[in-house]
Amino acid sequence: MRLTLKHRVLKSRARRGWHSFFIEVFDGGKRTYEALDIVADPKDKVHYKDVLSLCKDIVAKRQLEINGIETGLKPVSYMSGDFVMYCQQYPNKVKNKKSRENWWNAINALLKYEPHGVQFGKIDKDWLEGYQEFLLDMYSQNTARCYSTKIRQVIAKAVQDRLIIDNPNKYIKQIPEQEGEIKYLYFEEVMLLDKTRHRHRERQLAFLFNCFVPVRPGDLISLTESNIRPAANGGFEVYFRQSKKQRIESIPISHQGMVYLQEARELAKKRFGRELTASDPIFSVGHKKWFGTMLKAWAKRAYELHGYELPQEIRYHFSWACEDISPHWARHTGASMLLNAGASLEAIGDILGHRHRKTTMRYAKIHPQTKHSTIAMMPRIEDNDDKKRS
Repeated sequence: MRLTLKHRVLKSRARRGWHSFFIEVFDGGKRTYEALDIVADPKDKVHYKDVLSLCKDIVAKRQLEINGIETGLKPVSYMSGDFVMYCQQYPNKVKNKKSRENWWNAINALLKYEPHGVQFGKIDKDWLEGYQEFLLDMYSQNTARCYSTKIRQVIAKAVQDRLIIDNPNKYIKQIPEQEGEIKYLYFEEVMLLDKTRHRHRERQLAFLFNCFVPVRPGDLISLTESNIRPAANGGFEVYFRQSKKQRIESIPISHQGMVYLQEARELAKKRFGRELTASDPIFSVGHKKWFGTMLKAWAKRAYELHGYELPQEIRYHFSWACEDISPHWARHTGASMLLNAGASLEAIGDILGHRHRKTTMRYAKIHPQTKHSTIAMMPRIEDNDDKKRS
């Protein structure tokens, strides 16, 4: 059996002219091909040379293993290759900008732990355990889990490529996910925001619309006329391809959400100086940092002007919410308002695009007045004096 390193030239718009490497396997007159899932830009000569060297090492290692198996020898592990350089190939395969950014963050964290690189032969359970402890010391638990997940994926691929013999993922548990606090506003607080004007009206409308149409913040920012269509049962709905799972999702637009949408459309027409096209974004919120700063100033203004109108417990909630509110609160608020209006968790989960009831439970919060009225339903044990009076 003979192995030969080959490449094909990519023709996609994003990587036109890049080389994608694969192995040609020639066995008894029959040819098969095995993708290495490694790409490189030949114009970047330094990086291309490193990638080519890595690919040649992989092929040579595979050939040695095959020769050893054919002669009855035990396969030799690939001890000298650089695991960090192997990891650095992965961001180039990711098309989504945010995912690619997460990959580079994970690799930069790995470089902090192994600034001079690390050989494949040293990637064992002790190394992985030490690396995950390092991540937990350096980052929050969920960030550490995210970075660890990326590196564990590369380890699994290296095992598949027979660059690592014994998979350390089998022995070291993944960093558990820490359930974060879901923050939200009560309907009464949303009403105060609605009656409090701010000079950034388009940002106001985006947040209020999102409270009543709980799309993901990223989908809200990119929402265009092409994402609005008539619903089968009347009215309109937002529909889009959810980027994480690549599936179509739709959310009916509530009456209140339609009110904010119409006003946002009119402001967008003024912004563009013409009628909106299918690809024009409806909401203009600017940088997320500016959006968050504006929300805090707006909420504080609403509290100063109208906070006295709220019941005491909700007033206390709004007082600290003003200091912490962010664009993500709108989607959480929508889920909580639906729950307190009597919607089922299954229906809310379907609207939010959740696959698991547990995920929806994190978003769904019960109004304090609902809690009080529910507790008031508890039966009481009457004392003897009450019985005598009756």
